[in-house]
Amino acid sequence: MKNINITVKKNEEKVVPYIWINGSESEINFDAELIGEGANLTIIGIFIGKNSDSVIFNTNVIHKAPKTKSMTHIRGVFYDKSIFNNDGMVHIAKGAKGADGYFASKILLFDDAKGRSVPSLEIDENDLKAGHASTVGRPDENQLFYLRSRGLSEKQAEKLIVSGFFEPTLSMLSENKQIEIRQNLLKNL
Repeated sequence: MKNINITVKKNEEKVVPYIWINGSESEINFDAELIGEGANLTIIGIFIGKNSDSVIFNTNVIHKAPKTKSMTHIRGVFYDKSIFNNDGMVHIAKGAKGADGYFASKILLFDDAKGRSVPSLEIDENDLKAGHASTVGRPDENQLFYLRSRGLSEKQAEKLIVSGFFEPTLSMLSENKQIEIRQNLLKNL
């Protein structure tokens, strides 16, 4: 099990990527506290699982100060018999007026892979913004059919869809980090 603890102080801004590609950790707990006014945190989770990989990725983001902002963006692609489980909590504590917390998770499954993603909000304040979104599903068969009808093999079509699937999340990272992760993703698709 791996525990990651992040604290974001007054007017501090952090972007924290977590990349798991056929990783060795089977459970990751990501806890973050926004303790200073104006603290801003972006968590980016990118996952690829194959064979019988199994990963649990839990996030718990707590807004403790006013005018804080958090965004959690998770994208994962799982093949074969791999499994992904995620519980994502955004907690806005009493006194965190003007806080803005958002959690989004999109998981794409191939073969017999399984995925579960459960977003949760715990709200103890009135003046705030908070939201969540979560999808777990298979690739669109019409997209695969269209790409195959244009001369791509099934594997090439899948790679193209998966590459595009990760782009919105990758675009939140620095250019150097984007290049590094894209290269790593292409090796593992």
